[in-house]
Amino acid sequence: MRIYFDHAATSSVRNEVKNFLSDKGNLEFFNPSSVHAEGQSSRSKINNARDIIASLIKSDPDNILFTSSGTEACNYIINMTIKTYGIENIIYLPTEHKAVVDTIFNKKINQYQCKITNQGLIDLDNFQECISQCIGKTLVCVMLINNETGLIQPIEKISKICQQYDAYLFSDMIQALGKINIAPFIGMVDFASFASHKIGGIHGVGMVYFKDKNKIYKEIHGGEQEFGRRGGTENVIGIISFSIALQASLEKIDFENKKNNLLYNRLLDGLNSISKKIIIPCKNSIKHSSITTIIFPGLKAESLIMGLDMEGVAVSSGAACSSGKIGGSHVLNAMNYSHEQVIGAIRLSFGWDNNEDQVDFFLNVINNLLQGMKFKH
Repeated sequence: MRIYFDHAATSSVRNEVKNFLSDKGNLEFFNPSSVHAEGQSSRSKINNARDIIASLIKSDPDNILFTSSGTEACNYIINMTIKTYGIENIIYLPTEHKAVVDTIFNKKINQYQCKITNQGLIDLDNFQECISQCIGKTLVCVMLINNETGLIQPIEKISKICQQYDAYLFSDMIQALGKINIAPFIGMVDFASFASHKIGGIHGVGMVYFKDKNKIYKEIHGGEQEFGRRGGTENVIGIISFSIALQASLEKIDFENKKNNLLYNRLLDGLNSISKKIIIPCKNSIKHSSITTIIFPGLKAESLIMGLDMEGVAVSSGAACSSGKIGGSHVLNAMNYSHEQVIGAIRLSFGWDNNEDQVDFFLNVINNLLQGMKFKH
């Protein structure tokens, strides 16, 4: 038996998507740019999927661009705002995903890193100070739900401050989609990024939301796909799977959130009974219960992850995109955790197919591992 607790990296493909993919009749796809009947059939399927997704997030279909990944979506938004909107300043949080911060670091524009609290929450006073000092057009980048801690940022308050200074707001909503109702937040931002495989779709599809559909920017040339914004034949089967996964996740969102709350509380109670030295970042903050970082001071995450894997439990040490980087989680570093604490951190992320028995199994395995590693209780 294998237990998968790494849904924040990639969520298990939902049964609804598996059913779609298992039907051979659904696997006949052609180039949607072709004018013949076969091509236009594929074009119609993309348009239908776009309409479904747009209706679910309360957007116009023309305000959606499909990409190859969430990382491309984040890159596209930042590059688009600089080249098309004339952005001169970018304000960001140090806890943003690497797809955002690394893209910003590679731009020759004014960069302002906004302060955060020790819980990872934006310092609104410092944010107001940063944005008031900016001369010229400004882009603000704030992730809705953090991919390592599950912390939820106050997008509504941030949006109101952005409006006061005529700044643009980009929110990475990749971890939020399917976990909370993002429709209200869409109306608060100018740009948002998403990824299909985080909600039980398949790899190879990301998505950009932009408020102003009249501005055209192209980063990948060689075709006029996606309303002239992105060259390249669309991933028809991936886009349809995205729409199916989103429908399924939103239909079950209340049930799954209630279940994740139960799993999270069971996890916390179990860890507390094992050792009072275990640290849970953001435990006392507003966070989503499906994503939890656990710190075991004095131990190395690699040893814990390998030990858990050998016992049939899959977890991670943070963002999969940054695995192998020296220095540990940049998110935990930004929250002022010590080096000893950072290198002893693992991440558990629940999904639609997890249950209480699996949490109990994890707790039993981690307890045995900690005893073998002589972790001080």
